[in-house]
Amino acid sequence: MSTHASPPADRKPARHRVARQLRLWRLRLARAARGRWAVPALFVGSFIDSTIFPWPVALPLAAQMLRGRRFVFPAAFAAALGSILGCLLVFALARLAYDMVAPVLVDDAEALAAVSSARARMETGGAVAVFVAMMTPVPVQLTSLGAGLAGVGAVWFALAVTLGRGLRYLAMGVVLYAVGDRIVTGWRVLPRWGRWLLLAFFALIFVGMIAASFW
Repeated sequence: MSTHASPPADRKPARHRVARQLRLWRLRLARAARGRWAVPALFVGSFIDSTIFPWPVALPLAAQMLRGRRFVFPAAFAAALGSILGCLLVFALARLAYDMVAPVLVDDAEALAAVSSARARMETGGAVAVFVAMMTPVPVQLTSLGAGLAGVGAVWFALAVTLGRGLRYLAMGVVLYAVGDRIVTGWRVLPRWGRWLLLAFFALIFVGMIAASFW
């Protein structure tokens, strides 16, 4: 009688499987942000960006805004609302059950150090530090965690988050509403190598701003 060896079990750590599923969701959201479900996708993507998985939501947001002026402010509102609600959720969890939530959000020493640094900034600057952080590319879940741990008042935190994220996305919307048509025209006349060069330039700026925020 012949026997067949059972296939080896999947030994990948659970967090790797979760990370893979999150990457798949990110790609699906990016595709959805270019279709008829763009506004709901931007809301969900912005919520995820501000809770468990940072990703450049500004890219599909800009793509949606550049479709035309009537798309600008609904997209900005959806992204801002998703980000605000995500920040409030992380803040509440940090206040109520940080020891349980932290392993889900951060799983290495560097990330924990980043949370400690964010907490120190929040203890020093309070709601003003929250507002400033919400206007930058700093991963907002770190700011929300830090604010919760530092004991920033819930009302002041909510106000700072709403103003910071609202102004950030509104400013983006105003700029693209005013010059979006010219940006699209200029993009179309660029050669392919020029487009890649421009994308690389903005990607470097984005990465540099995030890196600078941790120093």
